[in-house]
Amino acid sequence: MNMNRTIKNTVLIEKLTLFFGGFLLFTDVFFLLVAICTDMPLMRYVVYVKLVINTTNIYLILKKHYLISTVIICTVILGFMIVGLVCVGTEAAFQLFALGMLACISYSGYLHNRVLKKELPFVLMLAIHVAVYTGGYIYARTHEPLYDIPKLAVDILIAFNSAATFGIVLIYMVLFHNVAIQSEEKLEQMALIDNLTGLYNRHFLLTSMEHMEVGSPEDRWLAILDIDDFKKVNDTYGHNCGDYILKQISYITKKNCKDCIVCRWGGEEFIILSTIHNNEKEILETLRTKISEEEFSFENHKLHVTVTIGATHYESGLSNDGWISNSDEKLYYGKTHGKDQVVL
Repeated sequence: MNMNRTIKNTVLIEKLTLFFGGFLLFTDVFFLLVAICTDMPLMRYVVYVKLVINTTNIYLILKKHYLISTVIICTVILGFMIVGLVCVGTEAAFQLFALGMLACISYSGYLHNRVLKKELPFVLMLAIHVAVYTGGYIYARTHEPLYDIPKLAVDILIAFNSAATFGIVLIYMVLFHNVAIQSEEKLEQMALIDNLTGLYNRHFLLTSMEHMEVGSPEDRWLAILDIDDFKKVNDTYGHNCGDYILKQISYITKKNCKDCIVCRWGGEEFIILSTIHNNEKEILETLRTKISEEEFSFENHKLHVTVTIGATHYESGLSNDGWISNSDEKLYYGKTHGKDQVVL
């Protein structure tokens, strides 16, 4: 799972960096047309330089130099923001690019740390963007712009710069939102799922029992399944084989108890909880038989294991601990009277 996440993040870094590289080339063409139409030589010459830098940056991206490319992208955007402020002042909203890039820096830093294990100078880059924004804004407010361009051109620049900035922010807000959801889901899974078997764990079961509302109380039953002589498996074939048996038993149990909650209670014990009307004797006997008839193959060894199951119905007024204890008593009876059986 971690490998898949790393691969996805690597692909995301590549796509985002390429997106920004392409976006900068697109803006070069746009601003070059604006500079030519409004007769702004400084902006035109700067765009020529940007075209060379941004084209080179695409090459770096294709060569997977994502860290260097990200720094170049941020530097180019800041540099052109300053040029825009000097040329036409604050009215055309060039200063928005410095603020919009804050989200980009934050998420890019996260991805680089996760995938490349290299940290962008996060605090430094944020400080530079804030300082450049503040300094550029103050300069533009206290100095006359170099060029006096038509109102239509100003409106076009405002629309383009605003749309580009908000677009950048929205993209990274969505990405951060997805990261937050995925992180919470992963934490929930770690809290509720047994890492070895993939079944629900004790915490999930107890929580489910406390809030159980599905089905009529008289239809509910709970069974404890225990692998017979499991210690011998570990002692004879090793703990890796024991883990293999636990995973196989988990798979068979989950497959044959589709309408039940199946969890790993601890060690070699599993609990099966049903909240709907069904034939528990048939379900549990079928499960026991399938396990006893299964031939498990681990490395060069062929194994047969059996299980003992103790089950009880819910009784009105009985606590969950008492209900589990009743099933455990049934299990104990089966373990001390021959094993490989279902005791109801």
